[in-house]
Amino acid sequence: MIAVSIDDTGCTGSLVTRLNIVSQQLQQADGAHPRVLDTAVVVLAVLTLCLPDLLPVDSSDSGPDKLHLSLTELPLAATLALQAGLMLPLLLRRRKPLMTFAAITTAFVLQWSLDVGLRADLALFLALYSLALHGRLPQLPWACAVTAGAMVLVALRLSPIVSPGDALFFLLSAVTAAIALGLVIRIRRAQLAGLRERAEQLEIERDQRSKLAAAAERARAARDMHDIVGHNLAVIVSLADAGAYATDSAPDRGREALNLIGDTGRQALGELRRVLGVLREPRNSTSPEPCSARNQASRTSAYCAPASERRAPKSPITRQVTWTD
Repeated sequence: MIAVSIDDTGCTGSLVTRLNIVSQQLQQADGAHPRVLDTAVVVLAVLTLCLPDLLPVDSSDSGPDKLHLSLTELPLAATLALQAGLMLPLLLRRRKPLMTFAAITTAFVLQWSLDVGLRADLALFLALYSLALHGRLPQLPWACAVTAGAMVLVALRLSPIVSPGDALFFLLSAVTAAIALGLVIRIRRAQLAGLRERAEQLEIERDQRSKLAAAAERARAARDMHDIVGHNLAVIVSLADAGAYATDSAPDRGREALNLIGDTGRQALGELRRVLGVLREPRNSTSPEPCSARNQASRTSAYCAPASERRAPKSPITRQVTWTD
């Protein structure tokens, strides 16, 4: 049993986090200056793949250099031309992947037709990866067929050293790996783009729902304010008219009308504050009753009603008031 300590897990998580941060920073920099990354890739490929082919090879060496010695050696100018044909199209690998693949494949086939092997041949796999990642998918089967034909040519040229079957298996495995890597990254980016689009759509829908809810709340508040103001003003006007009518004959009744006017006005102000407060705070409770002043109006309904609809008087002041229609 292999025991994994907490420190090792924490170090692994920290490393993954740092790699994610570096990846995000690279993506941001690439978005701001896309050609800088393409140029950096080409420069790195030239330093690692082209320069070793320009160095002299010792005839006594074995291993990887044995393959180089078994092939034709070209003059320096021809070698530089082939390396340029393999490397320079990589500058357009993301903007024009099909053109890049076609140019590199042409240089690749020409090179192996001359029985020349270069480390810069790896540019073909990078171009195929870029085509799978950035190109149109209907173009990919044709590119695979052309690449398979080029790999057959390479396997035949290497037959004095490696059996054609083994060479072809290795080369086609490398081609499959390049295509699979490009497709995996393409699918991953498409999924992330879909998630971002879905998140943006949900945010837009949330904002729209908030705006609709705010508009509905304002409309409800406007209706409540209309009910409150209209009802209480009607009560106040009725009380004022009745108080003015009863002032001469029943001063106590006029004073009572003035008190009721003040209570109704204060109650209306309180209801307006509650309605306007809904626009500032979340609506956690039921809306205020717009016509709650009816309780106050019920106290003065007998006072304000016409004589034909008024109940029997119960107070001495009421009995002293007479109404004329």
